[in-house]
Amino acid sequence: MPRLSYPVIPIDDNAPEFPEQLGTKTKYWLHIDNKRYLFKIGRPNTGENWAEKVACELCALLGLPHAHYELAEWMGQKGVISETLVPPDGRLVPGNELLSEIYTSYPASQRYQVKDHTLGRISRLLNSPEVMPPLNWIPPGKSIQSALDVFIGYLLLDAWIANQDRHHENWGIINLDRIYLAPTFDHAASMGQNETDASRKERLTTRDRGRHISQYVQRARSAIYLTKSDQKPMTTVEAFVQASKRGAESARLWREMLSSVSKEQCLRMFEGIPGSEISETAIEFALTLLELNKQRLLQESVP
Repeated sequence: MPRLSYPVIPIDDNAPEFPEQLGTKTKYWLHIDNKRYLFKIGRPNTGENWAEKVACELCALLGLPHAHYELAEWMGQKGVISETLVPPDGRLVPGNELLSEIYTSYPASQRYQVKDHTLGRISRLLNSPEVMPPLNWIPPGKSIQSALDVFIGYLLLDAWIANQDRHHENWGIINLDRIYLAPTFDHAASMGQNETDASRKERLTTRDRGRHISQYVQRARSAIYLTKSDQKPMTTVEAFVQASKRGAESARLWREMLSSVSKEQCLRMFEGIPGSEISETAIEFALTLLELNKQRLLQESVP
């Protein structure tokens, strides 16, 4: 099988643009060939760009609806580019805005440690018959019936890739003729992309169990709380397990989709990243992380 090679898309320096205020990363909306694209610049000394691209390809292996990302370069800046998820007449409404419409005291402008951002509130919202699964998306199985069923798949993804950034602006709905869950997006805070190679190598080889990658993966936390009284958000695996209690059949399907993904398929995703963007140590670390988390998710007891 020929080796994948993801291109780095060159963007015309003169592409019309305006900044995106949502989130903490530097982002710009670009107009190219009468279409809107979001260009995100990865933070220096991180692997945010390759993590976003790899996560996008892993979503495809799982059958999840997702934003599609390509590596890109614009105005001398490296990043990723993705076409807008929102149809011309639609609007993306993020989770914080949705929850603040229901719960008047919800801290919509708070960015971190939002204890009101609970699984129960998210589940009640997405289990409403008014919220449809993502527009023009074909589910991988009949057990996916509701927007919540799809969101459970997002939580499995988070646990697999150790995405710790599922905060209340990183999910939402698309308001169009009807209301649809938005495809999953923004997965750059995953797979240990912000670790140095020295730290990765140590965690892969150390005999100190507390420092080993097998312990490292267990520390990944979601930005979702089980209850408002909890001091910390759930771990990413806990978030999936707890959500599974609200959608057991869909959780089983998403685990089946995960079990069908091979190490070789994952390796191919990383081999497609240019060598200038990712080190062999980063690849080894990320692949080990994915395999460990896959084992944890498949071994967890779910309803």
